[in-house]
Amino acid sequence: MRKFRFLILFIMIGVFIIPISAFAAISKIKVTAIVPKLIKQNDTKTITIKGSGFKQNAEVNLGQGITVLSTTVKSREIKVQVEVALDAKIGYRTIIVENTNGKKAKKLKGLKVQKCINDCEEPVPFTGNPIPIHDKNSSQYRTDCTNASCHKGILKETSLNSSIDTFHVLKILKLSIIPGKTNDAKCLYCHKNTDIVERSAGSLRKNVDVAICYPCHAPGSIGKEFYKE
Repeated sequence: MRKFRFLILFIMIGVFIIPISAFAAISKIKVTAIVPKLIKQNDTKTITIKGSGFKQNAEVNLGQGITVLSTTVKSREIKVQVEVALDAKIGYRTIIVENTNGKKAKKLKGLKVQKCINDCEEPVPFTGNPIPIHDKNSSQYRTDCTNASCHKGILKETSLNSSIDTFHVLKILKLSIIPGKTNDAKCLYCHKNTDIVERSAGSLRKNVDVAICYPCHAPGSIGKEFYKE
């Protein structure tokens, strides 16, 4: 009889403990991987934090010198747009994700900051005539679009609806589908000719040739169809 009572008690305890432990496992927050794992000083890009248990409005901390510009949170993935300072400390970083309920997850050595290689100077505010620096035929023509103070903020801009990325943030940082090894090279792929002289007949407000957009947005291509043959 005692054995029978003990068996019933054991079953009852199991009925309560198993659901509780299962719920705890489901609600637990965990960081498993970061892609890409390497990032350079003076860089602006989007990284993906993979794991589980992430909640809306979760906060991401990547350490001193790395600014989180925006986050897109899903239960198993967080897209983080970051800006790395030019003087950010080189080496590994511990990634911390914290839900609004206070639960945290850490990933030791989840991200590594490398030394800046290109465009390693603080941008200097531009003064002077902006026309020749946009003219390919000028000796003053410049190609450091986003590193220069003029357009550095374009990769941080937000739309009126924060859930919708701007064109530059989406195409250059998050999808990385525009050809070019650097952000500036990607800018120049679309903006092959920039005419800022009003009434110059150079398409002042049409600084991207639609022929460049066509391969991705034609019928049957990888992007949304905008053009008809």
